[in-house]
Amino acid sequence: MKTIKYITLIIFLISWLPGISQEQMTLQQAREMALRKNENLKVAAKQIEKAEAQKAAARTLRLPSLSATGMGIYQDKDFEMELTLPTQKPNPMTGELEPNIMMNPETGEPVIGPDGNPVFNMYAWLPLNVSLSGAYLAGIALEQPVFTGGKISAGNKMADIGIEMAGENKTLQQMNTIAEADNAYWTYISVTQKVQLAQQAVDMLEELVEKARDAHEVGMSSRNDLLKAQVEYTNVKLNLQKAQNGLELSRMDLCRVTGLPFGTAITAVDTTVSVNQPLDLAAENETVNQRPEYQLLQKNIELQEQQIRMTKADFLPTAGIQAGYNHIGGIDFGGTDFSNTSLNVLASVKIPIFHWGEGVKKINAAQIDKEIQELELEKNKQLLQLETEQARLNLQLAWERIQLNETALEQAEENLRVTRDNYEVGMETITEYLIAQTQWQKAFSELIDSKTDFKMKETAWLKATGNLAISPAD
Repeated sequence: MKTIKYITLIIFLISWLPGISQEQMTLQQAREMALRKNENLKVAAKQIEKAEAQKAAARTLRLPSLSATGMGIYQDKDFEMELTLPTQKPNPMTGELEPNIMMNPETGEPVIGPDGNPVFNMYAWLPLNVSLSGAYLAGIALEQPVFTGGKISAGNKMADIGIEMAGENKTLQQMNTIAEADNAYWTYISVTQKVQLAQQAVDMLEELVEKARDAHEVGMSSRNDLLKAQVEYTNVKLNLQKAQNGLELSRMDLCRVTGLPFGTAITAVDTTVSVNQPLDLAAENETVNQRPEYQLLQKNIELQEQQIRMTKADFLPTAGIQAGYNHIGGIDFGGTDFSNTSLNVLASVKIPIFHWGEGVKKINAAQIDKEIQELELEKNKQLLQLETEQARLNLQLAWERIQLNETALEQAEENLRVTRDNYEVGMETITEYLIAQTQWQKAFSELIDSKTDFKMKETAWLKATGNLAISPAD
């Protein structure tokens, strides 16, 4: 008994040492802290931001785009050539220029040279020198898509679906985080109560050992009775040590889930595990449809439908218009600087005609992907229904287990009371007393397990039906 008191005193003093923080925690606080800390939930929030950015980007595809271009050229050698050009002469009758072709005076026909072309009376010689060193081109262009085969519309719809999927994924991660926090919290409650139970058993056995020692010293009992009590006392002390080790591990796990430092001492506030008989546990299809897992599978099908539209759009006509304003300069043409500024408008239409059946094959592949997603939905819907039914049965079984364990504890307590009274008056042996004490401790431990297990099964049921909220149910 003195040893236990010393240990308790040491733990109390350590808890007040600098650097050791104290944290009182309710189930609601555990959930909120876990939601703030969970990395998967943070990733899910970033995915929502990403989906919103992608949606904003998709919206801009309907708007005209403005771009600017610029280009400069440096060339160390100029273009040099000599051109021999045919000449023309005026026709007095028409006043127009006509080719100055040499005519055969005898036949009146043009003279044909060896190359098969007419021979001119006179040729003009033109030396040409073009320098592109320092030439440049600059311009701006405004482009507006008119028709893209439905690709922009499909892309915008896919962006909307992406945001919805990111939201469903965040809901799923919230539920997973809450379930993890609940399990860690109720495990800590369970182990805490088991430590208290083990301490109570140690106190009871210590008192029994003292009585057995006194009885042995006055010759009222054998030394064997004292040894039996001492052996059982050693066992319950060992069980207490195991329970304390389990408590430390469960505390650290709760710190991990809630984001607290491992050295934080936690005092659970919800120590009274209140349980209510589960009602209205019907597992219908509508229940499964509320789950984010099901919604994600449904969104995958919707996403694939838009992908089919995107694939079809690749093989439909497209149209667009473009307006540009360009300036070119820096070109030296035979010693003359050449520059030009112009405004141009362009309309374009592209009509796919023949691609060896590529479009049909790609569309078929996209439709097959959709059918695969539909099969995945049906398969996983059955698995979700099975999981929901299992959660319902587990919750009902957990409730029935509590009822049985409460009855068993009442019987064990009464048996322990009667056995203790009989032992004290010499009507029962110490062995029977120890057996009764062990049965009581086991029944008490089973009741602790059954109540905390019920709370975990209740969380699992709410998660399986898509009704697990941040605030715990009353």
